[in-house]
Amino acid sequence: MQGPGPSLKNGVDLQLQSAFYDQNWSTVIRLAEKRAKMTSDSYYEVLKVCAESQLDDPVAKYAAVTALHTYVKDGTVVKDADGIDLLEWATRNLLEEDDFPLTLGPLCVRTAKASSKNRNQMTRCLESCLLHWDLVSAQQIAAIADKSFPQVRAFLFWNIAITHLLAAENDSHPPPRSIQKAEEICLLYEVVGAHGTAADFAKLLDSAIFNPVAQLKQGHKEPFVYTAKKFHSEKNWQNLYIICRDCLSIPDDRGELTLQACDWDTWRLFVTAAGEIRNTDKQIIATVQELLLRSSTAADSKPIYKRNVMLARVSASFQLLESDGPDAVDFSPSSLRLRELVKYINNQASNPSCFDDVRLFAEQLDAAGIDYLAYHHFLSSEQSDDVPELRKHILALKLQYFAATCPQTYNTATATSGEPLSRQTRFKSVYSASMKLHRYIATTSSYSSQLIKDIQSEVALVAAFCLIGLADQLPSSFPTTESAQHHVQALLLLQQQLNSSPKHSQISLVLVQLHLRLASAPEALAIWDTLAIKRTIMDSLAPLFYDRLSTVAPGMMSPLTNEGWQLVSSIKTHYETSLKMRMPRRLIDAFTDGSYSSVLTVPEYVEKLRVSCTRALSLVESVRSERLLGLSDTDFFTETRDGTSMNEIIDYGSFPSWNHSATPAVYQRLRLGPAPSNVRAHLSLLAEALQQTLSYTPPSFYKVPLAGSVADQKYVIEYLGQIANSFSKFLPGAASRCTESELPYFEVASLLASLVPLCADRVTGLNELVAQLTGAITASLESQRGYLAAFTSKSDIGNTMSLFQSLHRIVLLRDTAVAVKNASQWIVSYKEKQKERDRSGQSNLPKDVVAQIKALGVAADEALKQCRTWIMQLTKDTKSGGVIEGNIKAFVYGGEEGKLLKGVVTDSTVFDLVGSWRKSLAGWQGVHWL
Repeated sequence: MQGPGPSLKNGVDLQLQSAFYDQNWSTVIRLAEKRAKMTSDSYYEVLKVCAESQLDDPVAKYAAVTALHTYVKDGTVVKDADGIDLLEWATRNLLEEDDFPLTLGPLCVRTAKASSKNRNQMTRCLESCLLHWDLVSAQQIAAIADKSFPQVRAFLFWNIAITHLLAAENDSHPPPRSIQKAEEICLLYEVVGAHGTAADFAKLLDSAIFNPVAQLKQGHKEPFVYTAKKFHSEKNWQNLYIICRDCLSIPDDRGELTLQACDWDTWRLFVTAAGEIRNTDKQIIATVQELLLRSSTAADSKPIYKRNVMLARVSASFQLLESDGPDAVDFSPSSLRLRELVKYINNQASNPSCFDDVRLFAEQLDAAGIDYLAYHHFLSSEQSDDVPELRKHILALKLQYFAATCPQTYNTATATSGEPLSRQTRFKSVYSASMKLHRYIATTSSYSSQLIKDIQSEVALVAAFCLIGLADQLPSSFPTTESAQHHVQALLLLQQQLNSSPKHSQISLVLVQLHLRLASAPEALAIWDTLAIKRTIMDSLAPLFYDRLSTVAPGMMSPLTNEGWQLVSSIKTHYETSLKMRMPRRLIDAFTDGSYSSVLTVPEYVEKLRVSCTRALSLVESVRSERLLGLSDTDFFTETRDGTSMNEIIDYGSFPSWNHSATPAVYQRLRLGPAPSNVRAHLSLLAEALQQTLSYTPPSFYKVPLAGSVADQKYVIEYLGQIANSFSKFLPGAASRCTESELPYFEVASLLASLVPLCADRVTGLNELVAQLTGAITASLESQRGYLAAFTSKSDIGNTMSLFQSLHRIVLLRDTAVAVKNASQWIVSYKEKQKERDRSGQSNLPKDVVAQIKALGVAADEALKQCRTWIMQLTKDTKSGGVIEGNIKAFVYGGEEGKLLKGVVTDSTVFDLVGSWRKSLAGWQGVHWL
């Protein structure tokens, strides 16, 4: 691309090129018409029409669209791809994406047919159809290319891949063709698996060439992986067992196992399948044991596989063998499964991934077995600078933390004292031991090495997790002084550790959540920036930072600041770039490279990205932030309808997971509320639509005539009715997907969307209906105010911290009150205008109704004033002067846990936190309270 449009084709004279790139459209029209008469080349006719469409004349603007429809209707052939490019450019903003298959797509097919020996023209037409996801036209062009260039093997598989994609939409069956390369074999499996019968797939598995075992012998593992996943999803345990057994049993020339499929995923599937069918064949357990023995012997000479085989032995002992009594007796392992688990731990204790390997198995142990692992297996030993020994100490701490979160160990006796221990006592014990090890590591001679600092970072995480466990908070929990104290202690400990180990990803992710939970958004942003999240994973990781950000730091996303503009732009640009066309350019690259697995996965990825919860909620955050700051916004997410199912995706895989799966993970405890979901995304978009509709005021220069005013009011009434109808579809069952503040906000928004049309239409029994609705709305406002008022009963550091953790609730109360006030004002304004139009008074609202509506406005005003007072109180409590610094230090170092932080957490780290609060509160000063 150059100049204002596409490149003109070769052979166009310089005078015409200069006029085109200078946007001198009148000259282009004149010269193109002249060249068309002289050369009889239809390209110049197309160029002339496209130039006319660039004129300011409203009629001429649609010249290219008119010509395009005429070409399609009359069967005209545009003889070269350059003409197609011109038409596509000239109509780019005048045609919908769905119009392409009916207009430019057929023209591309005709051009390809007319230029069947011109490979360049044909591939350009094919690329255009693929980028606009016109599979019908693309399939026709691919078939022409395959037929016209039989010597080009790539065209054959382009044709197959596109036919498969088209068949997936139309539920038809693509024809089979010859296959050679690995990517082509993967495509064959995809096609047969998606469109073939069970017999077809069985025939493929019986093929001497294409079956997974034969392919694995050639070094191609993908067919086996696809087959195993397919059987697992279908719960076809017998065939899954057979395919895994055969692939794990492949021998080399000497008869020894090659271990080509000896990864943990394969063993896991194999043992799982064997466990499901072990009662149908008594030889299965013996077969598994024999294969494990042979693999163990082979793995001795290939240490890279030893861990996988040992882990498979542990898995088999848990899934294939019946439990033979308690797991531990007299502080010693008694069951076979615990003995196998202990063998694995002894061998892999110095491996950083050891705990993650054994956690799910440890969950299946009884209380005695868990207690043995946590408190008796690792006998206390002298501290050492040796890295393997330090790893063992960390593993012991993780197991003790794990035991504290296990339901089996609640109120059970420990192996050492025999006395029952509460969860809190266990957390305190692990925290104390962790801080002792943390201090020791800081004194070692090798502390300057990054490896030792990374080990210390893991110890700091264990200690911080214990503090978070002591806080015992969920997003729905009532903030207490003690819980706030533990959260601040955990934050400062990890922040101090991050200063020693910058860019430690696990600490950074936990800190981002802690800072947002405690309203320290500027520090959260600084840490988030160091993570440098790549575009390819932005959709799954962005909610960790962006979700509900505007409710704790409205000023952070302000477009009026460079920082806020960059923050919003970073995620908005990702979607704008990725979704600029129906399909991305890399789809063409995948075809060119013969990467057919990518060809099949890219379309699914892009369509999920288009309806991503992250995309919807990031827009909501941006719009809400601007609305809070009194700024107008014109962005609308128009690709959703009530029937659209938003793609729910968020990746917590990078967070440490050291707790029992039956208890909430740390990331679940620290986040501001439930993860992004289809229901909340729809409700949030509906709430923003309601806010924008009720708060809209026409520009001052726009003088609305009486007739126009009536039309505007009818539009608002009808649109709010649609919003109310949509709310009714998503509110039932929304409680588990929203915070305790979001749900009443959405409920009030739904009631307001129903209240306005009711008052406008003057339905029968209006007084009673309005009384019920206004009563529910007022009760919701009072309930939210009453909850927050508990934090202002006295002014101390504990209440200040609790109020910081409640900013999300304040914003939702503010939004609820603003919606109520705007609805009240709209109804009163509508009543006044009706009164002006109808002097008879027959269309007036009853006085009781008007009084109730005005009372809503008064209640909303009181709530807004209260919200503003709370923010002013926080600003006052954190003002400069050293008082807050002294209070927060006393707060952090208080209690048994706080004493252990002295000498570890520095004053500068505490002051940085206070500075972050002040910076965040400065952004609140721009919030409009009406």
